[in-house]
Amino acid sequence: MVADAIAAGEVIERPASVLKELVENALDAGARRIDVAIEGGGLVRIAVVDDGSGIAEDDLELAVERHATSKISVAGDIARVATLGFRGEALASIAAVSELRLTTCTRGAVGGATLHVRNGEVLSRAAAASGPGTRVEVCELFAASPARLRFLRSVATEASAAVRVASDLALTHPDVAFTCTNDGRMVLRTTGGTLRDAIRAVIGARAERDLLGVDAPGAIAIGGAISSPHVHRASRSGIVVIVNHRLVHNRALLTAVDESYRGLIPGGRHGYGVVTVEVPGETLDVNVHPAKREVRFSDERAVFSAVQRACWAALRAAPALGAGGHAPAGFAHGVPDLPDGFAIAALRIRDGDFENGVLAVRDGGFVIGARGLDDAGLDVVGRPIPPLSNPVDGSIATPAGRPGSAMATPNGHGTLPAMFALGQAGSGFLVATAGDTVVLVDPHAAHEKVLYTELLGRWREELPEASDSQLLLMPVVVECGPDRASRVADEHDFFSRCGFSIEPFGPSSVRCTAVPLTAASADPEILVADLIERLDERDSGVEERRHRLAALVACHAAVRFGDRLDVVAQQRLLDQLAATPGGTTCPHGRPSVLLLDDAVLRRAFRRPSR
Repeated sequence: MVADAIAAGEVIERPASVLKELVENALDAGARRIDVAIEGGGLVRIAVVDDGSGIAEDDLELAVERHATSKISVAGDIARVATLGFRGEALASIAAVSELRLTTCTRGAVGGATLHVRNGEVLSRAAAASGPGTRVEVCELFAASPARLRFLRSVATEASAAVRVASDLALTHPDVAFTCTNDGRMVLRTTGGTLRDAIRAVIGARAERDLLGVDAPGAIAIGGAISSPHVHRASRSGIVVIVNHRLVHNRALLTAVDESYRGLIPGGRHGYGVVTVEVPGETLDVNVHPAKREVRFSDERAVFSAVQRACWAALRAAPALGAGGHAPAGFAHGVPDLPDGFAIAALRIRDGDFENGVLAVRDGGFVIGARGLDDAGLDVVGRPIPPLSNPVDGSIATPAGRPGSAMATPNGHGTLPAMFALGQAGSGFLVATAGDTVVLVDPHAAHEKVLYTELLGRWREELPEASDSQLLLMPVVVECGPDRASRVADEHDFFSRCGFSIEPFGPSSVRCTAVPLTAASADPEILVADLIERLDERDSGVEERRHRLAALVACHAAVRFGDRLDVVAQQRLLDQLAATPGGTTCPHGRPSVLLLDDAVLRRAFRRPSR
């Protein structure tokens, strides 16, 4: 009994843990339909009914014994587990801390059998009339373990966690029909179809419309559906990761999904959806955690890269999702004078006010919400624009040795149409047209993004000219304290590869003699001081540090908002922005462009539509 209680503590943490184990057993039994009922947050009753293969009558008592399993035949099976569970601890652990009734019938059998267990002790066994499959009822969970009850949350919270488990498991096997009731109320119903069908049932049809399909076959096959950049959430909890039909929590894969959204959504926001991963069984270790929540890959880096590439491909290649499905004239698919697949949704306007602005662009859709960025986010990925060498007179100069050049980016797809400058508003915004669409541009955000992408492109090339630097006429000395001065010395090689020449200058200061060519017009003292401040931001790798440093340098080097640009400089900026893939936000997720199509303007001015 003591051993059973200890084992239960490893596997059964809360009602949601019970539900997970029972549903996974049903899936392993080949069920095509699973019905779940929850009462009192799962503490009063949890029932799971399936139409699977059932349990042989002779094995009924064995099913609630520790370490008894029908899912492993030989030791070698452990290295290539194809089932969701195999340790044989679930039913025994559940029975040790509850009152359990198990009714089952195998396919083709005349009748079934039922077993009644309370706190690990078998009370009765009898014949039972039952259809093929298994019914497990768990009542009075933790009633004999009051200490465990004290650590549970409210009934509503426990019920919500249990329903979330049922929903997530429905996504792992979308071909299985699921129902789930909570205190008699239906909260989940899937029909047993495609993954999109299951997602629609779990998150709702409205949210499902914002998802982009992910499909990257191969030795490491990635699939699923993730949200467009114009919809995002405050936490990662909306991302479900499924590996070989197993729901897992893997920090690296969640990070890979987040990485694919870099520059497409504001910082601190996250996409949502489902990402499926299929790898050969021998490359996956599922026996890492007692509750099988975590897995280990033999080559985690390869899986990470595959997930990141697949999600990024979906985000950059999908057509826009517009408000109400509206695509402005001249921006729909197949228009010859605009990039294929470009579309923009109209702003919904009510009584002349923005009710909810939604703009979406291929290769990085975005949303502008009148209610603030909590309701929306903006996006871009870019190609470089030459830095402004003299913002005062409004001229844009090309970097030395690169006349008229624009660094190619990995995807090379444009996301904005050709724009024609009309002028600059008094506050600093650029005004342009693209067909019958009016375009407003934040010059600082636009310039910042293309400079950011230019820097990343150069630094990734790892060619001799990749670290082009501009020597400073007068070196700058920055006081930073002994600790940070020492860390600057440790990072000398990394900074050098990025175009900086920074070295210790005394015990508590550093001296900078060169900056990246792109930042030649920036104030070097302020730039280096900000760079040193960022040393406290511990990063996971070189790529992350490059992103942060490129964003910092671009912000300092970009034209300032409010600087006056002549018409030539305006047009060059717009041309470079149009050549920037996803050029609709700065690296920090702030918008760089706003497009108002003819339909929007007609509604705003109460003109009849065409």
